[in-house]
Amino acid sequence: MPMKPIVILDLEWNGTYSKRLKGFINEIIEFGAVKVDDNLQLADTFSLLVRPQVGKKISGKIATLTNITDEELESGRQFMQVVSRFRKWAGDCILMTWGTSDILTLIENCRYFSGSDRIPFLTDYVDLQAYCEKCMVYDKGKQVGLSTAAQLLGIDEESFDHHRALDDSLLSLKCLQKLYSSEELQNFVQDATVQEFYDRMEFRTVILCDLENPLLQDADMSFVCPVCGASAQKTSEWFLHNKSFRAAFRCSACGKKFYGRVQFKLKYEGLSVRKTAHLAEEKPEAENLEQESSRSV
Repeated sequence: MPMKPIVILDLEWNGTYSKRLKGFINEIIEFGAVKVDDNLQLADTFSLLVRPQVGKKISGKIATLTNITDEELESGRQFMQVVSRFRKWAGDCILMTWGTSDILTLIENCRYFSGSDRIPFLTDYVDLQAYCEKCMVYDKGKQVGLSTAAQLLGIDEESFDHHRALDDSLLSLKCLQKLYSSEELQNFVQDATVQEFYDRMEFRTVILCDLENPLLQDADMSFVCPVCGASAQKTSEWFLHNKSFRAAFRCSACGKKFYGRVQFKLKYEGLSVRKTAHLAEEKPEAENLEQESSRSV
């Protein structure tokens, strides 16, 4: 089954206070997007400024970052008008963004201006950042920003105006072209028509810092020796440091002393348990045992 056309979207927004919300909202001020053909070549572009309805002026930080002026925004269209135009332009497509912050901001703005939690033009979605991180060769475990990804892929960034929506979507396309695999990309396409997509998108990962939390199990706190693999005995109390629990251990077989560290992250998929250990005579960075597991809760 052929894939739908691909559209890469980027947004710029301004943090502003809403009296109605009695709190801050990231109000979108610019849409920029590219549409590609079957050969992943640029077919069309979309670029519109959004006239602010909540904040009357953009912050100095955003103005400096984007070079967008209040005068330019006055000639923009209202958010829902831009959404309608973008929906017609994009059509039935696979929508991509670099990371999920743009999607979360879209949900926030749709909720504020239309009262709906759903993004009207979103049916299939790919987190392009996650896809590129999977395909790239780099120090795994760290998030890679768009500029860093471009540099790692040998893409010349000088011709792109960073922090402008259209240019960032064009740069994202360059990254995709470098790493494109139709088969691999299929694994990243999410069905955005179901409530689970929004539940997952808006779920905030929490690091658990309470040993009495009922989600934690005794097995989570046990360690084996990083040298011989035998079970080890804890020789100190647990203490919390940098949102992870640490304690001293001694191997019951070979007598080696080491330090164990465990961190608990409650994700949408369940509880993630990450264990690391290093010998007592080594620096903490020289961890030679690492284990990560997940389970539903």
